[in-house]
Amino acid sequence: MNPDDSSSSHRSLEQRLLHLLQAVRDTHDTSARAELNTLLRENADTRSTMARLMVDEQALISRLRDDSIVALLEPAPAAETALRTTPRWFAWRPLTAAAAGIVFGMFCTSVVFGFGVRSLERVVSLFQEGFESGPAPLVTGMPQEVNLWSGDYSEIVETYEGMKPAQGTKMARVLRSDFEGKASSKPSLQGDLMRVVDVRPFLREANGGEVVITLSALFNAAPFPEAEHYEGAVTLWALGPQFPTEENLMEDALAHSVGLCRPLDRDPATWQSTSTRLLLPPGTEMVLLKVSFTPVAASGKIQSPLPDHVTFAGHFVDDVRASVTIRKAVPRHRNEALP
Repeated sequence: MNPDDSSSSHRSLEQRLLHLLQAVRDTHDTSARAELNTLLRENADTRSTMARLMVDEQALISRLRDDSIVALLEPAPAAETALRTTPRWFAWRPLTAAAAGIVFGMFCTSVVFGFGVRSLERVVSLFQEGFESGPAPLVTGMPQEVNLWSGDYSEIVETYEGMKPAQGTKMARVLRSDFEGKASSKPSLQGDLMRVVDVRPFLREANGGEVVITLSALFNAAPFPEAEHYEGAVTLWALGPQFPTEENLMEDALAHSVGLCRPLDRDPATWQSTSTRLLLPPGTEMVLLKVSFTPVAASGKIQSPLPDHVTFAGHFVDDVRASVTIRKAVPRHRNEALP
């Protein structure tokens, strides 16, 4: 196939999808709704194109919010979003909608046409943690209380060998990949800071709609040897009513999402960012938020045997942010003339 023909066909598909979405939104056109659902069920290209359109639109809306432009267009306060987004949860939506028999045109209107239906969406900031006040994170492993930082050995510092916090006067320094009282003999390479939040109020507010949680953080490190490599990560774990343990987290989690800061550079003057998002599945009551450092083996080299734990010479986290986006379910518009 001629590449130009393929590109033209793709643009035509995009235009058709946008036309159908607009017809569903503006006129509640039942034939447009039916055609859109048929395309999504039967055409894989349609599903991937729709997912990409939604990601592009959400990225634009997030950028406008970051620049406070939405505040000019609409009196409602604009919520600050993560520095970068991970579009994984958007990609689920076309497949989920088709499989569940949901009218996709109405389902995605709050994203694709964000300015037209913002009354159905609310963004709540859970926290913006700069480690400026409050207790230092516990060093006892997995949190066993909500809204309390815990994890591996760490400390709060103001400066380190000339390195300054990304904002404010303090930052968290991750020291090791193990914690006080660790009983497991399993080697641990990942240094974690963790926090559990209760999301049940947001799920009740959504009333059958969507609840999406976003986590972002900034990472930095003092210069380290060329032979060493590290990555930062933010991870979200959807959980039921029980607090997790180190042993059962993978087994008990309902879903998880991760964003990687890879590779971590050697310039202490730059803070690197990453973020991730997670659409909370049914049954979620709590979410574990995790910020981590991990050593990465050089290409083709495997460290053996693995050490019991890793000591981090100078690795720092700052400006950890979490927010919840609540999208209430949109009532179906019933045409009284139809049976």
